[in-house]
Amino acid sequence: MKYTHGLLCLAMVAGGCATLKSLESQSHREYFIDVDPILPETQTYYVDPIDSSVVWSEKGVQVKVKFYDDKMLDAEYGVLYTPYTLTGVDIPDLDYTPPLWTVFEVTVINRTRERVELDPNNTVLRLDDGSRLLSRQGVGNWYDRDEYYDYSYLKWGGQAGNVQYHAHLDRNPLWNKSAFRREKPVRKGSKYSGKLTFPPLPEGTKSFTLEVDGFILAFDRFAVGYGNPVEFTDLQFKFNVEHGVRWAEKK
Repeated sequence: MKYTHGLLCLAMVAGGCATLKSLESQSHREYFIDVDPILPETQTYYVDPIDSSVVWSEKGVQVKVKFYDDKMLDAEYGVLYTPYTLTGVDIPDLDYTPPLWTVFEVTVINRTRERVELDPNNTVLRLDDGSRLLSRQGVGNWYDRDEYYDYSYLKWGGQAGNVQYHAHLDRNPLWNKSAFRREKPVRKGSKYSGKLTFPPLPEGTKSFTLEVDGFILAFDRFAVGYGNPVEFTDLQFKFNVEHGVRWAEKK
């Protein structure tokens, strides 16, 4: 009886191992990120119920901020062509695809002012540990090479990964078409929208704030291209974030 019981236990252990291997073969590791807005106790900021963007609104002027994860970016631009993600690229020494950027779509809507303007060079991503990430659209160095490694060469150039698959593509047209550009005044009755990009969030980040310094509300001359800014305001869009790497079932 003891011998039979031992064989049964061995069979159960073997079966358990087989089941575990089967589950591993049916799953993979993936990066995930969930971002939720933190609204201040003021009616100036609210969440748009239609597109879930966070909105700053005052006297007919709105600035809308919407976070985009890699799935949303791939759906909008296509896996092969998007300059915003690494989907489909083999990353050395990693068994998952990391994010290439932290991406927001920013939309400025002007209904009442002669013209307003948001300069992406005056935006930073302030992390919960006090550090800052600079936007790619900013002037000068937007990251420290000792702290941030850019994997984009694997998709757009170099000698590794799936370069032969992607090298014939040029990311610049999509960058130029989709990125939030500098010196884009928004006149009364119009709007302007574009993607604002920062380096990926460091591991352990629990919250961050998108800071917009010196959003221009008025100039001393009405004609676009003339006059000096005379009225400003600073905006802050705060978010909680949960992100990391997890096991997921293969589709």
